[in-house]
Amino acid sequence: MNNFFMLLGSNIEPSINLAKGKKELNNSSNITIIKESSIKKTIAHGFDGDDFLNQVMLCSTNMNFSNTLKELKEIEIRCGRIRDPNNKFTSRTLDLDIIDWANVRGEIDGYLMPDPDINKHDFIKELYLEVKTDI
Repeated sequence: MNNFFMLLGSNIEPSINLAKGKKELNNSSNITIIKESSIKKTIAHGFDGDDFLNQVMLCSTNMNFSNTLKELKEIEIRCGRIRDPNNKFTSRTLDLDIIDWANVRGEIDGYLMPDPDINKHDFIKELYLEVKTDI
């Protein structure tokens, strides 16, 4: 069993899309939500856009990192996410990012764990610490 922390974010109908993403996660047979942070409203970072709603969840899965990431990206698509390969900083219906994977320190499939954004953005660190427990 792998425990991981995930950052959820939305700035397009954020209340609706966070709820939709959570419903998709609850319907997943591969991912279990263990604990949820509060939801925090934040300004868009890196671009001009509507405010985001963000939340961090502690989850568990029997899948490996790569398959978990793939399932999260599929959930984003089902929730209307359209990625612009030329611009990472755009509005989105739903963003599901793994920010800490099974206490790994280092790189997994090109992703640095824990995500450096935890310490770069106070709102991520605050939400992360709400659900961070000894696991």
